[in-house]
Amino acid sequence: MKGLVFTELLEYVEDNFGFDMADKIIEDANLANDGAFTQAGNYPFEELVKLLAALSKESNIEIPKLLEIFGEHMFTRLISLNPQLKNNFESSLDLISKVDNIIHPEVEKLYPGADLPKFNLINRSENKVVIDYISSKHLEPFAIGLMKGSAKNFNEKIIISQEKVNDITRFTLELEK
Repeated sequence: MKGLVFTELLEYVEDNFGFDMADKIIEDANLANDGAFTQAGNYPFEELVKLLAALSKESNIEIPKLLEIFGEHMFTRLISLNPQLKNNFESSLDLISKVDNIIHPEVEKLYPGADLPKFNLINRSENKVVIDYISSKHLEPFAIGLMKGSAKNFNEKIIISQEKVNDITRFTLELEK
């Protein structure tokens, strides 16, 4: 997993829970690199799981909720790092429906070797998107946070539902009227 996710998570923890909390979860996670991450580095997914477990324990917030909150934060950071991306889309549904065709190729240019999930667009209308999320990591709550971050970025409200279809998660997103 790309170091950007780790560095942003630790920065998020410092900003929202304090430096002591960031230090504590790094210590509790017993990481191979003692928490020395670089944005361009590659790190085992299990290290992220350890950090999230330690943060969950210390904050009393369940891991799925932490992932969702962090996903929303991460969207804001990704847009701030790549402001031109926002200008290429008319709405959050437009952006989300084109993740695999436009966003992920840009991410791969910036972070070669990034292990990204696959998003297959199933159906798109003006106010609704149905998209399949395919990932061995099953970070659905993180994806939901990113989607909510996108909606917030476009000053929209979306309703997100999900269902399992075999080993795939199908998201349905509708603009709230």
